[in-house]
Amino acid sequence: MAGEIHSGHRERMRQRFLQEGGEGFHDHELLEMLLYYAVPRGDTNPLAHKMVKEFGSLPTLMEAEPIDISRLCGVGLNTAILIALQREISKRCIQARWRDRPTLNSLSLAMEYCKSLMAYKNREFFYAICLDNKRRVINAVQIAEGTVNSAAIHPRVVMEAALKFQASAVIFTHNHPGGNCKPTFDDIETTARLGKLLFAIEVQLIDHIIIADGLAFSFLENKLLNREAMEGQA
Repeated sequence: MAGEIHSGHRERMRQRFLQEGGEGFHDHELLEMLLYYAVPRGDTNPLAHKMVKEFGSLPTLMEAEPIDISRLCGVGLNTAILIALQREISKRCIQARWRDRPTLNSLSLAMEYCKSLMAYKNREFFYAICLDNKRRVINAVQIAEGTVNSAAIHPRVVMEAALKFQASAVIFTHNHPGGNCKPTFDDIETTARLGKLLFAIEVQLIDHIIIADGLAFSFLENKLLNREAMEGQA
C-alpha cells in the first residue's frame, strides 16, 4: 500500500513539472524529484529535506564533492555523483554562452560574465579579466584561490597577466561564498592598490565586480574607483 501511495505521489509531481515547469517548486521538491532516478522506490522527500539541511542550501549541496555528499547525507556514491553531475552540466551550459570572446561593453554584460566565472564555486576566487581596446575578452586569468573568507592577491601576478595578454583594460572579479556581495575594507584597499599599478603601465581598471549568491556589486557603479583611471572608457 505504501508503495502505491509513493508511486502516485511521484506521478503527480512529474505531471506538475510537465505542466507548470520547475519555477513553482521549492528547492527540496526539485531535489526530491531528482532523487527518483537514484532511489527507485519509496518517499524521497525526507531525504531531500535532510540533504538540503545538512549543507544549508541547495546551491551549497550542488557545489559539494560527491564523497562529502555521500558521507554527510548517508547516501551511496551513485546518488552523490548524480547530484554532482547536475553542477557540471549547469556550469558548462552557463560557460558556453561566453565561449567566443564576448564584448563586455555594458555593466549588465560584465556582471553576467562574472557570474558565469563564479558559478558553483564554494571557495573564494579572484580573476583578472583582460580586455582589448574594444572591450572584448582576451582571457580571464585566475589570480588567486583562497578559503571561504579570503584569497591572497599578489600584485606581480596581476601585472604579469595584463602584460602577457597585452590588455588595454582589466576587470577584476571575485566571489564571497559567505553570501554578502558588499566589499570589505581589504577589498577596497586591494582594488585601489592594484588600480594604481595598472594605471602605471597604461592599463585601465574598468571595474571590480563582487559576486555572492547570484548578486553582483560593482565598484564602478558605486563610485569606488578612481575616476582618473577610468578616462577613455567606452
